Amino acid sequence: MAQVETEQRHAAQAIHDALGVRLFKHPPEGFDPLQADDKELLVYGYPARPDKEKHPELHETWHRMVSRPLTIIEPQFALRTDKQHGIRNTIANDTSTNWSGAVSFAAKGDTATYVIGQWTVPDVVAPGLGSYYCASWVGIDGDGSPDVLQAGTECDVISFGFFTAKQTYVWWEWYPNYEVQIANFPVTSGDVMFCAICVHSDTEAGFYLTNLTTGASTSFTKTAPAGTTLVGNCAEWIVEAPTVNGGQSALARYGDVYFDECIAGTKNHHLLYGGDGDLITMVDSSNKPISVPTKETDELIKIQFV
Repeated sequence: MAQVETEQRHAAQAIHDALGVRLFKHPPEGFDPLQADDKELLVYGYPARPDKEKHPELHETWHRMVSRPLTIIEPQFALRTDKQHGIRNTIANDTSTNWSGAVSFAAKGDTATYVIGQWTVPDVVAPGLGSYYCASWVGIDGDGSPDVLQAGTECDVISFGFFTAKQTYVWWEWYPNYEVQIANFPVTSGDVMFCAICVHSDTEAGFYLTNLTTGASTSFTKTAPAGTTLVGNCAEWIVEAPTVNGGQSALARYGDVYFDECIAGTKNHHLLYGGDGDLITMVDSSNKPISVPTKETDELIKIQFV
């Protein structure tokens, strides 16, 4: 048994090394993140504590998140070379063939250093026969920059007559690398997901994902793909039709996705809000809108399949 466990650990470590991933230490029994110092939070995989005086709303969100009873999951990764969540394919200032949602830009000379957001995982339907895809995610870069640092949920549906199959899972990616599925993270349609991405440097970032419905939570750090550095020009909250097997996928009928807590921060300690950013409508090959965002508040964005 010990030999099998050792071999499993070695195999897992080889996967982590290949993906450029490092896991955090598991917090000891009785660990209280509210009382922990900044170093302990970093060691045990919790997002950094926002300054209560400078950013009280962020501190309140952080306090609410880390106060929840959580089941910490040691993530198991599966590289998906069939999928990528790439940069925005721009048609006009406010339209795209693959993105819909909100993009908020950092000021000149400043860079986005973290982003947070939460959303309810949709229950997707196939608009017709064939394969359809819908990714909901938060991220940094990708609109006017060649990389995208991102994490979210994927909802796919295949329909062939009387046969219909769906899959829903959690993933992350540092484009131009491929999507990486978190194979052991439980998620289903109707669950509320929270994601935070914190930039440690232009070649390293931390991912923090929590299923607020089930209490499952995981975190890890990722180094940038070879030759890639984070630009930090924008943060975004997106419903996407991803690239599948090298081509633009068809968007699944997802209904509505509400992104809440649409907040990002910058190196110069400024806050970016999704509602104050550019709203991007996804269009089909005939330039017809198919996924349309609406500002509800500064922090709340509604994205609707039309």
